[in-house]
Amino acid sequence: MKKIITKYVNTFSGLSKEVWWLSLITFINRSGTMVIPFLSLYLTEDLNFSLSDVGWIMSSFGIGSLVGTFIGGKLTDIIGYYKVMLFSLILTGMFFVSLQYVNTFEGFCIGIFTVMLVADAFRPAMFVALSA
Repeated sequence: MKKIITKYVNTFSGLSKEVWWLSLITFINRSGTMVIPFLSLYLTEDLNFSLSDVGWIMSSFGIGSLVGTFIGGKLTDIIGYYKVMLFSLILTGMFFVSLQYVNTFEGFCIGIFTVMLVADAFRPAMFVALSA
């Protein structure tokens, strides 16, 4: 076991401090999306949405993710990766908190689309930061 731990530590010991910070920030960003599997339970059991409605809400999640990644790449080219990452993290947290006050189908579709649009704008900026 000691040999395995030593190999593991040696594998990652050469990474710079910036890469470790970027890994931590990416972990924080992606851990917010772990709420998504439980969102369908919340929507069906607490808000009494039909499974069809939940399917549309989850589709809004995916479309927001796709659009957010595209817009994040464009914004990274225009204003830089640091600003995109910072605004994405701050706004995603605010939007996730505000999502708890939405209780209509249309509101959830728009809300989850917006949350994922902002959250996944982080991803292209993170890749640019990693290469920098």
